[in-house]
Amino acid sequence: MDKIVQARKPTRRTVLGGTLGLAAAMAPWRAKAAMPSVKVGAIMPSSGVLAFPGQACVRGVNLGAKFAKERFGVVVDVVHADTQSKPENGRIAAEALIRQGCTVLVGAWDSGATISALQAAEAAKVPMVVHIASATQVTSQGFTQVFRFYPPASKIVRLSLAEMKNIVASLSDPPKTAALLHLNNTMGTSTATSIDQAWAELDMPLKLVAHVPYDEKARDLSVEVAKAKASGADTLVSVTRVNDAIMITRECVKQGWSPKMIFSPNSNGVVDKAYYDALGKYAEGAMSTGLGYNPKSPDTKAIIAQFQSDYPNEWLDVNAGCAFEAIQIVADAVVRAKSNASADIHAALKTTNMEPVLMYSGPTQFDSTGQNINNRIAVFQARGNRPYVVGPESIAEAKPQFPLVPFEKR
Repeated sequence: MDKIVQARKPTRRTVLGGTLGLAAAMAPWRAKAAMPSVKVGAIMPSSGVLAFPGQACVRGVNLGAKFAKERFGVVVDVVHADTQSKPENGRIAAEALIRQGCTVLVGAWDSGATISALQAAEAAKVPMVVHIASATQVTSQGFTQVFRFYPPASKIVRLSLAEMKNIVASLSDPPKTAALLHLNNTMGTSTATSIDQAWAELDMPLKLVAHVPYDEKARDLSVEVAKAKASGADTLVSVTRVNDAIMITRECVKQGWSPKMIFSPNSNGVVDKAYYDALGKYAEGAMSTGLGYNPKSPDTKAIIAQFQSDYPNEWLDVNAGCAFEAIQIVADAVVRAKSNASADIHAALKTTNMEPVLMYSGPTQFDSTGQNINNRIAVFQARGNRPYVVGPESIAEAKPQFPLVPFEKR
């Protein structure tokens, strides 16, 4: 690719001016000094059971590369690799990308694949910016090349349950009991353990009356949903991927179980277009938490507009948003390092201190373990065939609705 030249680092406002695609306006500052391109390996589950979020991440990476060229004057040459939704393929993909000359990696969405990829990154001393993967092990196993934007399960669960507690406290007739239905993979078990711990620490006003794990490869969750229903719980707390979130809701409809509240900390489903496409009216009212874009950020509307122009039939969801943000983190590091070498990018990432471009969070800064220390989370509720931010109040687009309309009355 051709190199981009620049004289100074532009600010967000000078670059965007309310929209993307202002290359001509930025020509003067690009014309003075050369900036090398950077070859980024993007590891995602673009096929298999995790294809929905994986493909969304690919779109976010591609949009992020376009934005980074405009904002930072950096050509981000992306090479994509597909894990096929198999955790063991994370390392295989990472090794292949490193052999192709990628000096920094981004990925890998699934915690298992991320940990696998980090083993290769560690061996080759190539830094990896983890956009999404919440298992504690990602930053607790001593990896020196990891820089995780996403919060660990323990933190996201605690922040999520604190928001849930605030919502429940505001209700005149709040729910009283909850059943926990969760994946039994790395992410699911880590999140479920964190839920148990935070539930007690936060003195949640609901009693957890059932714990029901299920296999991520399951094609029938009738038994698991029946167990949750039999507990008598009036709230379903679920830890899901998008495919199984759809299956659980369909099974609730089939079995005639209508929880007053469906709340999913650290989960897919509510934030995914596929959820609404599959469920229609039955998606309405469910809530989930996680990182989300800030609807009140000055750049959000312009970024969404560019995304919709590039991908008119898709959404800029949380998966795409976090992938987009990871590319900005890489570009910022390359600018400060004045280099595209792995060691130089690694050193620059360690001193990152930047306001997120799109996502709702505090300044991105990594501690000694490679964890971003200023994460924040948003609460989403399915409303009118799309997710709305309903918490925290400072960025909310709407107030939470409760209780859910019974499935049989929709």
